[in-house]
Amino acid sequence: MSRILGLGALGITAASTLAVWQTRFNPRIHEASNCQMERLKGLPTREAIVDSLKKEKQFDVLVIGGGSAGAGVALDAQTRGLKTAMVEYGDYCCGTSSKSSKLIHGGVKYLETALKEMDYEQYKIVQEGLKERINVMKCAPFLSHTFPVLVPTYKWWQSVYYWGGVKVYDFLAGKCIPSKFVSKEEAIEICPTIRKEGLRGAMLYYDGQQNDARLVLVVALTAIRYGAKCVNHTECVDLLKDSDGKVTGAIVKDHISGETYKINAKVVVNATGPHNDHIRKMADPNRKPIIMGCSGIHLTVAKYFCPGNTGLVNPKSSDGRVIFSFPWENVTIVGTTDDEAEPSHSPNVSEKEIQYILEEMNRSYAKEYQIKREDVISAWSGIRGLVWDPRKKNHRTLARGHVVDAMAEETMNKVVENNRFDEVKPCATRGMKFEGGLNYTPMLYREISRKYGLEEKVASHLCHTYGDKVYEVLKLCKSTGKQFPAIGHRLHPDFPFLEAEVRYAVKEEYARIPADILARRTRLSLLDARAAKQVLPRVVSIMAEELGWNPCQQKKNYEAGLEFLKVEMGVFNLGKGKGERMELTSSEESQIASIFKKIDKEGRGTFSSSDLKEFLNEQKKSQNVQKDILVDVITEANDGNRFISQEELQKIYLNIKNGSYKGRRLIDHLGELKTE
Repeated sequence: MSRILGLGALGITAASTLAVWQTRFNPRIHEASNCQMERLKGLPTREAIVDSLKKEKQFDVLVIGGGSAGAGVALDAQTRGLKTAMVEYGDYCCGTSSKSSKLIHGGVKYLETALKEMDYEQYKIVQEGLKERINVMKCAPFLSHTFPVLVPTYKWWQSVYYWGGVKVYDFLAGKCIPSKFVSKEEAIEICPTIRKEGLRGAMLYYDGQQNDARLVLVVALTAIRYGAKCVNHTECVDLLKDSDGKVTGAIVKDHISGETYKINAKVVVNATGPHNDHIRKMADPNRKPIIMGCSGIHLTVAKYFCPGNTGLVNPKSSDGRVIFSFPWENVTIVGTTDDEAEPSHSPNVSEKEIQYILEEMNRSYAKEYQIKREDVISAWSGIRGLVWDPRKKNHRTLARGHVVDAMAEETMNKVVENNRFDEVKPCATRGMKFEGGLNYTPMLYREISRKYGLEEKVASHLCHTYGDKVYEVLKLCKSTGKQFPAIGHRLHPDFPFLEAEVRYAVKEEYARIPADILARRTRLSLLDARAAKQVLPRVVSIMAEELGWNPCQQKKNYEAGLEFLKVEMGVFNLGKGKGERMELTSSEESQIASIFKKIDKEGRGTFSSSDLKEFLNEQKKSQNVQKDILVDVITEANDGNRFISQEELQKIYLNIKNGSYKGRRLIDHLGELKTE
């Protein structure tokens, strides 16, 4: 034990000294962008971009892949004065970049590895990540923020160990809210759901959080604003080569129009993440694979599992991984796995992975706050592409690589170094305000709420999604016909997303299929897959109006949207896991029959609100409840029917037993069943 603490102290001292030195002598962390290029006043249509890609004789740079790396490279290249094009197989950020843990961080886990193994590569990843956190919060302040994270300790040495590690994290982060150790009582007050048995205290530190898909989208939009020709739903089907075998461009297929065309370029950048080997083999079929796919799954559960907007981390699961629950967009995200996986454009989540996450995270929760299988309202997986290193003992020790700005800058530095370009400018993206960030202020939501008669929750959502482009969204809102809210029709009553956002996404953000809206423009499918399924028909209807879809196209897009929710969001695998649905016992069935017989005195085979009212008066329960309320209770529990049969009552009790909310008020009036 003393050896571990001694090595930890040595590592902390060394890392702290290096962090202070590098922060002091690296002023670029806080510099503003020096980009002098003019921005386009209006974004071109998707059709105009495609036309430019076809007509342009030769681009300086063609980027294949429109995730975080690809969008970053496209912006960096274009703002250096290079004529840039980018194509993305699906939607912008439709892959791994949109299915992350929503963090902008260096990675406490990587820092621990760096200190314990004296691994400078891991240390650099942490440092770059924390520098990028500063940069992102300057470039897109409306899409990023800090939030508190709690790391509980259950042994005395853990308190010392985690305190030292988190303090180094503070040093590397530079100017930030300082971490601190809190007592057991303070930890429980901050996070009432935490496991209390053996709790000694907790480390409270602050990390960065982002809306990952929208961040990548605004990077791509900013690149287009500076003149880059970026297009989504366009697949690279082959590479162009000259007589010497040098890659000179790509043959691409537009999945929207079905058209195939060529794009010529001096340099082609492969930014396809886990699909990197697929493009490499187009260049040379004999090349050996270098990418290992690694899946990270996340589950969405209710917000109350992370009270007070504080995240909870279990730093050591049973197999040594880090498991966490973080608040995000008024829900809780729980994750994550780290397993080898084949690259896929439509990854899914297995029941085994769901059970693993729940079991491991519940070790950090009190018994009364355990996350149950039926609490899962969405489940998704992202496949990371890791470069295999034979020196590493397994895939979990492989470096997760760079972050958007640093990776883009290093890539373009190498491109410029290895190719002859005339008058290339230096990198200008650090500190650059992305699309929506130029005139954004934290109090913008208050201003538009007051001016336009919007609900504060909706106004806040709009401002933290679109920044200063919120006014363009408001122009598309329709009157509600009410005094308040005056404008804006919600897509779903439980979420702040508006129908006008669908129109804006199609007009200004290049959304072309329902999944673009549900997963990456609004994020609804990640927040609640079943709610996304409910609004799918309306989303298709609005998109049809904007894009001129005929009935056949509407049906095709609806079915594609349903398939996306089924495969990638687990919409048909929510609630109880397969084979886990509970049934009523014979004792419970007898109790229900007895309750029904007491309510249905006349033996009609059904009971109404009047029968229920009489029963409650006799039982001296809920005597003050008005009849019209009981009518609502019955219709809500029985799908709009005002009468309930014994079989239907059994079904209501059974659904409640299996985690359903529908009928809960009726059961509260009738009483819970006694268990054997």
